[in-house]
Amino acid sequence: MDENIREAILYLDPLKATVKAELIRENGAHLVKYIPCDALASELKAHVHVAPMHSGLLPPGCIALTAFQDGWDITLDCGLEHCTIWYHSTEFPDFPLPRILLRCRVKGDRISSFALGIADTGIITPDTQMYLCPFPNVNGFHLCTGSNQFTGYDTLWKLRSLPGRVISLPFGDDYYKPDCTKLNLSARDLFEHLKDKASSYYYSDVLIPMGKTVTDFIGGAL
Repeated sequence: MDENIREAILYLDPLKATVKAELIRENGAHLVKYIPCDALASELKAHVHVAPMHSGLLPPGCIALTAFQDGWDITLDCGLEHCTIWYHSTEFPDFPLPRILLRCRVKGDRISSFALGIADTGIITPDTQMYLCPFPNVNGFHLCTGSNQFTGYDTLWKLRSLPGRVISLPFGDDYYKPDCTKLNLSARDLFEHLKDKASSYYYSDVLIPMGKTVTDFIGGAL
């Protein structure tokens, strides 16, 4: 663009493939040009520079991270083989767990939009198989956390304690269906049945493949 251009006015018409550009020179003279939309878009893109977003130190088990202007979408491989869990008011200490993936949205210091998935064992790949969640409070991948608030996570590193906190929230009966496992038990009977089993027992006798992969889990809408 000429250095003596004082002002440029663009007229956009969604029905046309060109943009009308009215250029006003320092001496007041007007000049009209018609610019192809693609050319204008390419030129604008070439001159727009977005500052990098630095994640800082990531928590253990972080397997996927997406940056947004207002926050992060993060997926964690929880790495918990045992955890104290609750079903209503019944405590199950040192309860065995399958491989749990947890996904959430971080904005400021607040976490929301939780997803929980059960993944196959072994090295995580885009094609790693996912299973129906055997526990209540999960619908597909959506995890219901009730009225619980998750704040104070102003760095991603602080998410290292999140999996244990989320999994220890009391399970109710929301979304639970007995046919979500091979055992076809009620939720209470399932917890009682699993409390003294090894984590490997899930994969041999409990879990049902859901026809989705890790790619579906980390790429699905929150």
